[in-house]
Amino acid sequence: MTKKQAIAIITKCAKQYQQYLEGYQVVFVYRDENNRSDHTAVRFHSHNFLHFTGVSPRQGMNANGFYRASLNNRLSEHDFSFKNNHTTELKLKVLDIIMNIDTKARMIGNYIGPHLELYTEKVTGTTTACLGLIQSKDCYIPNSVLSEDIRSIVPKPPGKIYAIFKKPINATKYTQLTYKSKNITITQKCLPKELLKEIDFSLLEDTSESNNTEQA
Repeated sequence: MTKKQAIAIITKCAKQYQQYLEGYQVVFVYRDENNRSDHTAVRFHSHNFLHFTGVSPRQGMNANGFYRASLNNRLSEHDFSFKNNHTTELKLKVLDIIMNIDTKARMIGNYIGPHLELYTEKVTGTTTACLGLIQSKDCYIPNSVLSEDIRSIVPKPPGKIYAIFKKPINATKYTQLTYKSKNITITQKCLPKELLKEIDFSLLEDTSESNNTEQA
């Protein structure tokens, strides 16, 4: 992969990141290995984008500066270098999938992969690309992209995602349902209890029925 090709991918994906992920909190709701409902919330900030690309910015350019240059079509071949371990090319080839992680993620689990140089705690993704996550206070933040089949780097069986919700980071409630499994109706009963207070009930499919049940 040439730097010119890399710039084309990075520039395109930066604009997707700004549209779909930057400034949002995304919660992945899934069934764990014991078939219990659980959830993992992830916050996406502007400075996270650099870590997705696998490149090293030039001296004097920070993560936000790199992101702004990418958004404004001003990223040059002198602004970054590829890493020596060839991970840059692998990450860039799947970066467009990760830009849609709020709709495309299907599995999640604790990271147990073989890459000793990579520190990440959880991964979410698909059979072709994964997003690495680390804990930060009350939620997770993204810190890496892996060109991997998630099934090979998490304990078996992986958590199966059946719903994904999204909200602006500072909003009190999730106001978008960006994915739901075809074979499930998203109700209050199928969501983790501790998550319910953060969900806009208009997104659920049995609001009136659930309310009547609660009143009874």
